Amino acid sequence: MAENEPDGAPARVSVPLTRFHNNTGEFLDLALVQPVTLTKHDRVVLTICEAGYFERLEAFAAAHSGPVPPRG
Repeated sequence: MAENEPDGAPARVSVPLTRFHNNTGEFLDLALVQPVTLTKHDRVVLTICEAGYFERLEAFAAAHSGPVPPRG
């Protein structure tokens, strides 16, 4: 099982997009257990996580500061 960060959040794994592309199934399975951050040229591009975890984050954000507007 994944270790938690000191603040209680699930530990996060950082993976280059090329490695994710070559091992998609492995990292999608891992994302069900802990967030997986995808990088391109050492810059964060995406973080994938289990849908329930994301829904809890949205609910927390809505309860504490209102919904976050989409970027664009």
